[in-house]
Amino acid sequence: MNRLTLAAVSLLALGAAACSDREDDVAMRPEPGAAPVAVSEQTAEAATGAAALAFGMTREQLEDADLMSLNNTDLGDVETLVLDANGTLTHVVVELEGPGDLMKVVPLANLGVGEQVDGSAIDLTTDLTAAQLTALPDWTPPAQ
Repeated sequence: MNRLTLAAVSLLALGAAACSDREDDVAMRPEPGAAPVAVSEQTAEAATGAAALAFGMTREQLEDADLMSLNNTDLGDVETLVLDANGTLTHVVVELEGPGDLMKVVPLANLGVGEQVDGSAIDLTTDLTAAQLTALPDWTPPAQ
């Protein structure tokens, strides 16, 4: 009987893992410097919905935003949203414009909201220079 119960629980756990929808655009880094881990779509939605609204954006707009300087220079594109151990959005990963496809972790505290010149999209802005962005920590994606 115990074997049957154990087998049933194992199959349920495997089924839940197989059905879980992992989101490439959201990762969790439990503590500074720790390796990031992928999160489920449900966790991603719960954590990033409120943060996106704080920027006056939908989650999709936040995930698709460009990062612009205060003088309207395109600095890069948001690639990944990063959560802390509490599931709070704390950083975004930006792929910087220019050679090397540099992926940098940018704290939310360095971000604001702005519109593209043609008004077609909402973008993030920063007062950080390109050199300051380059000096930020590199991003290593979670292992899949």
